[in-house]
Amino acid sequence: MYIRRAIASDQRMFTEVSRSSFKQEADRLRLPYRDLNIEPPGYDDEAMSLYLIEQLTCYVIELEGQVVGGAVLTLTGQDYGRIDRIFIHPYRQGKGIGKRALQSIEKLHPTIRIWELETSTAQPNNVAFYRAAGYQSVFESDEEVCFVKRVQQRTDHHMVLRYEESSIAGAQAYGVDASRVSITNSNVSELQASNCNFTKSQFRNINFRETEFDDLNLSGSQYHFVSMYESGRPTTFFHTNLTNAIFENCRLDGVRIENSSIDGLTIDGVNVKNLLEHHRKETGGMKRYE
Repeated sequence: MYIRRAIASDQRMFTEVSRSSFKQEADRLRLPYRDLNIEPPGYDDEAMSLYLIEQLTCYVIELEGQVVGGAVLTLTGQDYGRIDRIFIHPYRQGKGIGKRALQSIEKLHPTIRIWELETSTAQPNNVAFYRAAGYQSVFESDEEVCFVKRVQQRTDHHMVLRYEESSIAGAQAYGVDASRVSITNSNVSELQASNCNFTKSQFRNINFRETEFDDLNLSGSQYHFVSMYESGRPTTFFHTNLTNAIFENCRLDGVRIENSSIDGLTIDGVNVKNLLEHHRKETGGMKRYE
């Protein structure tokens, strides 16, 4: 077995093996609901695979020159790692490849002291597999088991301040230099941030439900695989400047645009302002969109 960092050209095979692995498991279990540990978002989407390869830490698992599996990691700082997904092609499962791949991944990141991952309770073999690999369950529900593995590593206490499993709830900060801070697996709900510099920050796998963003400069920002609608809660933009924004391969079902400037707005190359004015004329209306 050989494990290496995934590159953009692995996109197609990475997706094919991911699709085969997760789809086979979903078909086998036939759960009455979608379990995101069994069918993770975008597991069969090449665009998602490319995003994961370019933005996260992804590995390709090869055997006899063929891609037989993959892994996706989120690394936060030097000390914390999350195994977002690891998968082996159905035809290659049961041969110890997953065990060796997991061991290799841990060795490739010798500074990581805390690993975490989740698996479905509908997959008792997975639960047993991670326990045998030294992972301890820290949370269990009817749908998932959350695991943590702590690795004894030498740490350089002069390099990094570490705050682990402690509470700073209700703390206030003024004039603090928090640049390059790494936060993972933490509760920062009801955070109040004002007059702060978040330039070049990265937010990934974050719950921003019902959060309010006011008086912000988001110029140059990028949004990849972001959901702005869930369980009947729409995202609303008031007095927002979206000039020259680009929406590519996005789902815009049910989007409403009202009382807004649409100069230069095009959909698939069609100028919407001209299209609407033509429609008004054809239907007897003469409203102009300024």
